[in-house]
Amino acid sequence: MTSSSPLLSGINLLKRFRVGAGPASQTGVLTSVDGIDIEIRKGETVGIAGESGCGKSTLGKLLAGLLPPDGGEVRYCGKAIQTLPAAERARFRQRTQMIFQDPYSSLNPRMRIGDSIAEPMVIAGSRSGEEIRAAMFGILEAVGLEPKHIDRFPDEFSGGQRQRIGIARALASSPEIIIADEPVSSLDISIQAQIINLLQTMKTEHRLTMAIISHDLSVLRHVCDRVLVMYLGVIVESAPADQVFQHFRHPYTEALIAAIPRITGEHRHAAAPLSGDLPSPLAIPGGCRFHPRCRYAADICRTTQPPLEEKRIGQFAACHLSNNIYSP
Repeated sequence: MTSSSPLLSGINLLKRFRVGAGPASQTGVLTSVDGIDIEIRKGETVGIAGESGCGKSTLGKLLAGLLPPDGGEVRYCGKAIQTLPAAERARFRQRTQMIFQDPYSSLNPRMRIGDSIAEPMVIAGSRSGEEIRAAMFGILEAVGLEPKHIDRFPDEFSGGQRQRIGIARALASSPEIIIADEPVSSLDISIQAQIINLLQTMKTEHRLTMAIISHDLSVLRHVCDRVLVMYLGVIVESAPADQVFQHFRHPYTEALIAAIPRITGEHRHAAAPLSGDLPSPLAIPGGCRFHPRCRYAADICRTTQPPLEEKRIGQFAACHLSNNIYSP
């Protein structure tokens, strides 16, 4: 059950990076997130989808408070986190945790996993040593690991086990919000479903609010309430998850869904393949950012950037031609 007011939101978020010179690289200002508005309500799971390089990981770090925005603001319970008093900001950081993409680099290789999981509880300083130890064993059991694992180092575990450790570490501070950045992309396909199921179980048992970032829409299909589709720093479609798959309203979403592998014989929407590579964020195309790769592009698409507008009830898309391309 979700509430009507957002627990976490971003208002007109902007993030740019200045990239340096290199013999084979471009220089200039890279726009990673460009004026995004996003709301996540308590108890909701929101998916953020798009190709690598579209800015979705940067958006996740902005929402988690790990990066400062160059414009706009992130709000927690209606308050801008940049202006929170030190104690309230510390509480936000404790209550908002991130699970990172690479389980091989997200853990300190010199720390035993028991110490890694206990560290957030030690920093919080609200529990005794015995309470921390008991909580640590409880979290380990919850994520499918055993007490004997606490004295081992990260390099003694598989990728799937390391991601379970990352989830355990995120849960150790009793978070309210989890932001998972490509939590299964580096794992074998046989392990991915286990981790996704674990995240769903943790959400239910701990009453979490979640944002899951993925380039793979099929990962988000069955676990998210809403899905936001990003392209070159902006949101091009936003809708309830079932609507994104059944009644998409943007050609980029159509192409992403057409690219999902299907079992032979399963009905597939007419393919809408993407042509070319994602343009550089250092040189974002004018007009609609997707027009150089869009099979429907018209003159207006090349000159005028489309606003994110409601095309169907609760479903928004940034496409001039959406109502002409897709049936109501």
